[in-house]
Amino acid sequence: MIELVKSGVVFNEENHTYFLGDKQLSGITGMIKRQLFPDKYKDVPQFVLERAAERGTKVHHDCQFADVTGFEPESQEAVSYIMIRTGAGYSALDNEYTVSDEEHFASNIDCVWEKDGTIALADIKTTYKPDIEYLEWQLSIYAYLFEKQNPELKVSKLYGVWLYNEKSELIPLVRKSDVEVKRLLQCEIEGTRYLDTETALEHKQDEVQLLPKDVINKYLEAVAEVERIQPFIDGFKDSLKRAMVEHDVKSWDTGVLKATITPAGIKKSFDTKRFQSEHPELYKQYIKETETAASIRITLRKEEENA
Repeated sequence: MIELVKSGVVFNEENHTYFLGDKQLSGITGMIKRQLFPDKYKDVPQFVLERAAERGTKVHHDCQFADVTGFEPESQEAVSYIMIRTGAGYSALDNEYTVSDEEHFASNIDCVWEKDGTIALADIKTTYKPDIEYLEWQLSIYAYLFEKQNPELKVSKLYGVWLYNEKSELIPLVRKSDVEVKRLLQCEIEGTRYLDTETALEHKQDEVQLLPKDVINKYLEAVAEVERIQPFIDGFKDSLKRAMVEHDVKSWDTGVLKATITPAGIKKSFDTKRFQSEHPELYKQYIKETETAASIRITLRKEEENA
């Protein structure tokens, strides 16, 4: 059974605020609207937005009630939701799960699903038409905060669950890279606009787009994943070495893994720099020129440089 880490953040549903002790944290949906979609509902009358919000809240509650109790849903949207979740092979692990960086941001994830030990996050939308780009940003931020709060777990899938009267759809989403998510959050913290920094970065790029942006993001995700698991790999090697030394085992073979202890010793090396300094003419006589292939060096910008 997967156990999720519970946040210390308290959510007030009446005014939709998040508090960690006496400190109020920023919600994610408001931040996304300010940073990425400032004009999303500018032409929609307020009473229409309020009526849509009331309907959306009711559908969310119906879906959560069905997940938690296992009772047959009453609303058509909740029936569709259960059919979507079970049809995809997922069980409900948690609803309205609060995630936070415990400093600046917090939000509730509509649905945390589990299937064969894997985690999927889903957000329910009841609008006339789902906004895929909005959903991808929203769920990508949720995934980043979820993994930050649950360092032993990895989010494998992101979904939008679109429920509009009798219409419904499970929408697979493409995750934004953690690098971009962190840059967006940093802009909000510093009071700058992500869209402005995005435009500035685009102007600094060469006119030729050498690789698609999604390929670059996949590389950044791979680098972040390597950095995440490297401490475990190093710790495993250190623990195994200590155990082998303690039990005086020189070589250990499990069939799928073989480890051999290299005994401690003294390494001897030639001091090239000193030899060149003290015998420059003799050093030149032994220089050998070898043609080398071209190489590439990739440097990742620090977060503060991206902000």
